[in-house]
Amino acid sequence: MTYDPRTYIAGYMNRLAPRERLLLAVAAVSVAVISLYSFVWEPLQSGYELLERRIVLREKDLVEVQRQRDTYLRLLRELDANKVAISEEDPEFNMLAHLQTAISQVVTREHIQSMNPSTKARGDYQEQQVEIKLTQLSLPHIVDLLYRIEKGDHPLRFSRLQLKKRLNDVRNFDLTATVSLLGAAPATGS
Repeated sequence: MTYDPRTYIAGYMNRLAPRERLLLAVAAVSVAVISLYSFVWEPLQSGYELLERRIVLREKDLVEVQRQRDTYLRLLRELDANKVAISEEDPEFNMLAHLQTAISQVVTREHIQSMNPSTKARGDYQEQQVEIKLTQLSLPHIVDLLYRIEKGDHPLRFSRLQLKKRLNDVRNFDLTATVSLLGAAPATGS
């Protein structure tokens, strides 16, 4: 004897009253609709919403990565531009003599109060500095001096510049400045 569920269900349905059959059909349709909603529609909707949130987050991440890329490229360009400021090793270049020549082209010797050279090592770089103190300079002389030093053949930069008005002569200034030259540190032998 074989068991056929269709005959069992058909016999069960025939024993029910028409009102009970209608109620059972409504219950079956309700269970099917609730099951479809709970197990198919609602997971699809929540997955879709989760996917939309992920897309928004990824787009924000992409914008941030592009902004960081632009920052990196800008810094890389600045680094390449700043490599020009690091002098190549020129054994013939004497920074103090070069500054004396540039200053003497602008002002006379009696305006030079002092010129003190120094050298500082910073990691892979070495910075040569000369502290200059000049007195009784007019504003056109100061501008000419600054231009001659910074726009000369060697990449010299003012790392510090201080101007003081003279009490007895308001048209002239006292200048205290530090001129720097950045270069590669000398290789130390082991």
